[in-house]
Amino acid sequence: MLGVLFGIAPEVVVLAGRFEDELSIMRTRPRWPSTVRAVAAVAAGVRAFSVELGRTADEVFGPSQWEPAVTLPDIVGPTSDWFLESFQMQFAEAPDYIAAGSFATGLILTECIRRSTSLHDGELRNAACELDCNTFYGRFRIDSRTGVQRGHRMVLVRWREGRRVVLSPSFK
Repeated sequence: MLGVLFGIAPEVVVLAGRFEDELSIMRTRPRWPSTVRAVAAVAAGVRAFSVELGRTADEVFGPSQWEPAVTLPDIVGPTSDWFLESFQMQFAEAPDYIAAGSFATGLILTECIRRSTSLHDGELRNAACELDCNTFYGRFRIDSRTGVQRGHRMVLVRWREGRRVVLSPSFK
């Protein structure tokens, strides 16, 4: 990896791989060429990225599916504050977006059941196709033809001195 970086002298390094692989590459960061001015990594969206790398994670950009500070209007279900406090009480640690997404999935399923008054797959899918709502996790809207999620947007984060800073929180 170092040979490649020195050979091409990039200004930007973007990592998109398995979490462990991204950590392995990031651990070599102190030896990277001085031409590298920015780093982005998919793994940077979770707290474990900074926990594992310490100062090496500083100034790295990453995507996050959910950040507690980002709120949306007219949500279905509990607020981010409620989820954060409840999770911390139950597990003695703050949740990452993976836990938040799992909980939000349950909220969406509950809303689909409520609207369809059914547990049949076809009726639940129809309800999901008609659903366009916000949860504490973000917006939910799918394309009725493909089933692809079209409403949810990620936020951009950057690590600074062990803290994840949200850079793009506005979703109107």
